Amino acid sequence: MFQFLKRFAALVAVAALTACAGQQTMPSYNGFGVVNGIAEAQVSGAAGGMAGGVGGALIGGALGSLIGGGTGKTVATGVGAVAGGMAGSNAGAKADMKTVWDVSVRCEDGIDRVVRTDVQPFFRPGTKVRLVNGTIQPL
Repeated sequence: MFQFLKRFAALVAVAALTACAGQQTMPSYNGFGVVNGIAEAQVSGAAGGMAGGVGGALIGGALGSLIGGGTGKTVATGVGAVAGGMAGSNAGAKADMKTVWDVSVRCEDGIDRVVRTDVQPFFRPGTKVRLVNGTIQPL
């Protein structure tokens, strides 16, 4: 029984780690530019996917442990934990969706930079703006 619990805990840890995804960050740019375009996007929050993944892994592992006996039971528990973790992660991420806007800005140095904001921008393409520490400010 103790071996089963150790294996189950390891599978839950793997499922939880795969549910975590880091976001890439760009170095901040301070300067002026002109808005090229604005795109609306839907993103999922990391918290919902993580919680769903762990919960799904626990439920899937528990249901898998009800199947078979001996080695088959261990395999079914592992498969149930992984499948439950994946399903729970997807369900949690979809429940935690939010709207963001990606604002493309052509900066003074000629480089196009994209700034993501969770507040709907009130400026339009062609508006002159200032970028300060990853935020956009109209001039």
